[in-house]
Amino acid sequence: MAVTFKKPKKRSGNTHPRPLTISLDQPGRLRVGHWLTLLDISAPTFYARLKAGKVPAASGNDGRPYWTTAVVRDFMNCN
Repeated sequence: MAVTFKKPKKRSGNTHPRPLTISLDQPGRLRVGHWLTLLDISAPTFYARLKAGKVPAASGNDGRPYWTTAVVRDFMNCN
């Protein structure tokens, strides 16, 4: 009796947009997926803008980059 395994679905590997679960007026951290939702752009476009300096550098990195809500709020108010 042969055992067959199901092939896993191929994934793009790109970050996907994530809904905002907190207000930008309260303290917290946002990830790349939150940026994608706020700016309505794709992951490659976001990383290109980050590299070009059009998006602020991450506030920190705990294995994944994050931005504080204050940094995001200031950026959104300026643009």
